[in-house]
Amino acid sequence: MSATLGGRRLWAVGLLVAVLAIGGALSAQVVVREDPLDAEVRRIADMFRCPTCQAISVNDSEAAFSVQIKDKVRRMLLEGQSEEQIKDYFVSRYGEWILRAPKKQGLGLVLWVLPGGAVLGFGVWILNRAARRARDVRTARAGGGADDLTPEQRQRIERDLGRFEEGV
Repeated sequence: MSATLGGRRLWAVGLLVAVLAIGGALSAQVVVREDPLDAEVRRIADMFRCPTCQAISVNDSEAAFSVQIKDKVRRMLLEGQSEEQIKDYFVSRYGEWILRAPKKQGLGLVLWVLPGGAVLGFGVWILNRAARRARDVRTARAGGGADDLTPEQRQRIERDLGRFEEGV
């Protein structure tokens, strides 16, 4: 009788595993379709800085002020206003500060170009220093440069070399 009881338990466990596997497979096939308007609201709201949090976008913030801005963006989209009109509206109310990425004109253009210009300038400076150092090394290896020394410099070098050889 215990063999029959063990067989029933095995069947019960197998049936449970099968039901869970089928249920998991069916639930994995559920497709959530997003409203295109919601996606557009999120995309535009991501362009604005949260006035309360300041470090994150309106889209990522749940502050009351950010929720109001998202609602206003939704209403403006439903009224048929374009992305540019919505941006202009918020810039007129809150200034350029509301934009997470400054416009690429005027002072905003300087803010976009300055980091790249700094990196480029630093790269040119590094290359210039490397070229100068390589030129100095080649000159030293060729034995050049000794003619540029004054008699006092030659005397000091000879004195220092003598002290070095003596171990002082």
